[in-house]
This record gives sequence, structure tokens and C-alpha cells, in this order.
Amino acid sequence: MDICDDLRFPGNFPLGLFLQQTLCYSFGMPSVLIKNIGALVTGDLKNPLRHADSIYVEDGIIRAIGNGMSQRADVVIDARGITAIPGLVDSHSHPTFGDFTPAQNALSWITHYMHGGVTALISAGELHLPGLPLPPDPKTALSLALVAKRCWDNLRPSGVKVHGGTLLLVPGLKEKDFDEIAAAGIRLVKFIFYDYSLLPNGEAERYVKWARERGIKVKIHSGGVSRSGVSQVAGVEVVKRINPDIVGHITGGPIPMPEKEVEQIVNETDLYVEICSSGNSRMVLSLMCAVKIKGAFHRVLIGTDTPGGTGIIPRGMLREIAFLSSVGEVAPEAAVCMATGNVGRAHGLSIGTLEEGKVADLVLLDRIQGSVAKDGLDAFAKGDLPGISVVMIDGEIQVAGRSQQTPPPERSAVIEKTCP
Repeated sequence: MDICDDLRFPGNFPLGLFLQQTLCYSFGMPSVLIKNIGALVTGDLKNPLRHADSIYVEDGIIRAIGNGMSQRADVVIDARGITAIPGLVDSHSHPTFGDFTPAQNALSWITHYMHGGVTALISAGELHLPGLPLPPDPKTALSLALVAKRCWDNLRPSGVKVHGGTLLLVPGLKEKDFDEIAAAGIRLVKFIFYDYSLLPNGEAERYVKWARERGIKVKIHSGGVSRSGVSQVAGVEVVKRINPDIVGHITGGPIPMPEKEVEQIVNETDLYVEICSSGNSRMVLSLMCAVKIKGAFHRVLIGTDTPGGTGIIPRGMLREIAFLSSVGEVAPEAAVCMATGNVGRAHGLSIGTLEEGKVADLVLLDRIQGSVAKDGLDAFAKGDLPGISVVMIDGEIQVAGRSQQTPPPERSAVIEKTCP
């Protein structure tokens, strides 16, 4: 073993491994073989568990999944029987300035989330910008979205993919504005400050039409007012009138709409419904009861709705999966899908699943030392936090050995070799 293997960069990444990869793979991304996986969660609710123990990654893409694979690879990771899941995709975040958030005056929050297994964040609007007038005028809203999109396209804190630049919909936007955001690659708009007393004029419906014609998804802030105090209250009547793609934090962000209205949205629409860590835990149980009766697990998404008044929650996605599994009695592999593949599909993004041809965003985790659980999935089922050993984004190892944000897993994956 190289003496440098005992030295580690921030992120618990071995210095020896970094130096070897830098020297040996400076002309291309290293191939990776992960072997001896215990359970493999796909992120696809139609087939959430796959009978496979190996994943081969090349050029950042999953090229093969199978059993007992022995492809020659630049890096071999022995998973030692622990669980593989897709990288978590936070369906509802509020990024602003890179890895700094003025909402909590905190640095490195995105890096901390990555150590909690998050490999992608979807912005629900960069609305915590200091001095931003709320509600913004149309020009300000459009400019903010375009600047945020361009910035996040050029920034990947700790490798995390931030899908930023969500346009905050306000009265007075024109169809050419939707052309402009579509040309910039923005794929999400959000109702939060829109004056719903204007609904009779049909403008909001036109916004939805213009967005869908351009392949842009529509989200709505549902329930009571947010921390700003300026957002608009949106219950079942407003939601059904606007008919968005995603009902943001239906269980509260922080205050949900009435329980009966939550049930109506599940039963009377086919919209995606989002659970966030900042919401009402009792309403999560009511929602899941309706979802089970309706058979609508494929419509449930998980996010955090942070940073914000709730704070910064690096383990927020993990905790919500554990809550749904242990208290909501959702199969843990299904709950993982709600935090991965469901989110990717709802937002029209090709992320959140472990399958051939998809980007290699994944997490290796196991029960924490001292847990009564059998493995990582059983930890979720028992309400325990699992311990993360490896986080990989686009085939690049961001966490190796153990996470800074979870206690040590019972078993840690081992990187067996680097250079051929």
C-alpha cells in the first residue's frame, strides 16, 4: 500500500488514489468495475431491485450490469456485499451562489448534501437572492432565471449537478420569454408569486401551454405561504385550474393544503406530488394512504425544500426515505425510487436510474455500526440512517471509504486497484 493511501482530501478521498488517477488517467476518465454488490436498487419502480452484483462504468456511463463480471478496469471497487442505489436527486432545492447559501449564511452546503448521497439538485427557484424584490417584476424574473442557468451550467460543486434557472412565473410574461428560456436550456417554471385573483383572464393557462409546447415542466408551490410571506396560497381549486406537472411540497412547504384537498389531488388528477423534508410529517402519512389506495407510487417525488427556513439538511433525503419506509410502510426500494428515478422522470431528466446507457451516478451504503438492520435497505425499513461508503457522479468517485455526513457503515467498499 502506498504511504499516500493514508492521507485524504476533503471528502475522505484517499490522496494516493487521487495521485494514481491523476498520473495514470490524465488522458481520459478511468473505467470502473464495481463487484460484490449486495442489493442493487435500480430507481425504476417497475423493476426496483435487479438481481445483479456488478456494474461496469466507462467514460462516465454505465456500460454493463450483471453477475460475476470480470472486465478489466482501471479502478476496481469491491462493494463487499453492501447496497447500491442511484444517486439521490433532490426534487426541490433553492441554490443561489454556488456552494454558499444566503438563506442560512452557510458555506459548502452542496458538498455536504453530496456526502448525504445527493448527486443532483433541481432548483425550485433562486429566490433567496439578497435584495431580490418579491414578487419580482417580469424582467427581473426572466433575468434571474437566465443568469442562474448560465452560472449553474458552468459550476459543479463536488461534482453535483445543479439544474438551475427555474423561472418564477409572474403576471406580464410574454410568449417570447418562454422562447428565450427554452433556448437557454431551462426546463422548469414555477408558480409561487403569481396573483391567482387573475386566473379568470386565462394568462396562467397560457403560461402552462407555452411551457409544454417547449418541453418545459411546470411546478406549483402548493399549500400555505412560504417563509417570504409573499407566496400565494394554492389549494386544490388553484392546482386543478392551472394543471401543472408537479405539485410542489404537497405535504407542506412548510404548511400543506387541507388533508381532504391533498387526497383530491391524488384521486382526481394524474399530477406528480412532492414530499419535502420541510413539511408536515402527519400529512405525509395521509398522502401515502391515498397513494396506496390509488396505486400512485410512480407519482411520488422526494425533495428537501432547502436551504431555507428549515435550514440545511445534508441527510434530509436519506431521512425522508427512512420515514416513508419505516413509518409509511413503503418498501425501501420503492422509497428510494421516489428519491431517484421518479424525480428524473417527472422533471424530464435522464438521471436517477442504474441501467445500461445511463450516467454512473450511484451511492454504496450499508447499515451503520450498531444498527439492528441487516443491510442498507433494511436500515431504511427499520427507520435507521444508513452509512455511506462511496458516492460516484458521472463515473468519478467523490466519496471513498466513508461519508463526512453519516456514521461509518458496517462494511466499507474497498478500492482494490487503480492503474492496470
